[in-house]
Amino acid sequence: MPRSGTSWAGQLLDASPNVSYKMSPLFSYAFKNRLSEESTPGDWLQFVKEVFVSDDDFLNQKTRRMQGQYPTFQKEPLNDSYLVMKFDRFQNLIEPALDRMPELKVICIIRNPCGAIHSWLTAPREFPADADPLEHWRSGRIKKKWEGDHYGFDDWIWFARLALRLAKEFPQRVMIMRYESLVADAIGQVTKMYEFLGLSLHQQVLEFISDSQTQHMDGDYSVFKNPAVATRWLLELNPVIQDAILSELVNTDLEEFLGLP
Repeated sequence: MPRSGTSWAGQLLDASPNVSYKMSPLFSYAFKNRLSEESTPGDWLQFVKEVFVSDDDFLNQKTRRMQGQYPTFQKEPLNDSYLVMKFDRFQNLIEPALDRMPELKVICIIRNPCGAIHSWLTAPREFPADADPLEHWRSGRIKKKWEGDHYGFDDWIWFARLALRLAKEFPQRVMIMRYESLVADAIGQVTKMYEFLGLSLHQQVLEFISDSQTQHMDGDYSVFKNPAVATRWLLELNPVIQDAILSELVNTDLEEFLGLP
């Protein structure tokens, strides 16, 4: 889901010299509307081949790298690389993708819904300044302008349950990673992700983990953040929203995502 720490998690994987990392291909102009739930295995294979070698500015986040919001990593030749794609939209395509690409692995980053909703509501480019958070926090409708958009608490519930089901059905191919656990124990949790993907933990990865948590750059999209930002919602999210989320999820299958690590 958007505002769940996926930019940082993506760069933790991009830090591997053996990863070709691409940002939200289906949200880019270059690959917009290329895939749907009806796409064939051949459609997915062609898409992956083109994305893998694409030099598109958006896919490679060239502007954010020039601005210093994202790092620039040393890479091995492409023929030695894994393709990693960030999908913070089009989560409805995860299950079809697993069905049509047997070699695909998926890591689902799930953030405490209070943290995810707070991050969305306080990001000026994500939530309109003149909109009422109490009206839109649940449905997220105000932000749903394009196919594949998923925002708000209702969509968080839908995605969390989808991830839990897929992780149970495909235990070797689908991994759930709690954002709060990743912040609290970055080296340990990144090690688990790399082992799951079959990647070696390169020194460059360890250096980025340290840099990303000891340096701080303001900005909604920077991956250099004080770890304390993960729990800002405790003091800043409207208590009405907090109470509604907690009361709905306590004693349910989603309660595990409410606790701090």
